[in-house]
Amino acid sequence: MMWFFPTNSLLSVLFLVLVSTFSFGSCIQNRDDLFYSPIEGNQKTFEAYALKNSACGKEKLPGTLFIHRVKIDDLKICIRAIELVDCNTWNTDGYLPDTCKAIGTSFR
Repeated sequence: MMWFFPTNSLLSVLFLVLVSTFSFGSCIQNRDDLFYSPIEGNQKTFEAYALKNSACGKEKLPGTLFIHRVKIDDLKICIRAIELVDCNTWNTDGYLPDTCKAIGTSFR
């Protein structure tokens, strides 16, 4: 494959800028795609608690409430920690996975 390079140096620079903009511009991610809104974050946390409560026979409410946007990756780690904890630990009063404590505003 042969590349076309304009002979004029100004055109060469412009050509390289345009090529790099179109080829690398699609790699930049919108920062809003990295976060859940507070409503989405709280909803996903309540769903995880409901599933764990059902499995462990406990009526427990989340100890963390998100009042600001939440990083999606952080919340996924929190939810995974909720899924993996055993029922004896889950049924302990005041238990909240450390990964969940680190991302929210705690009221306990």
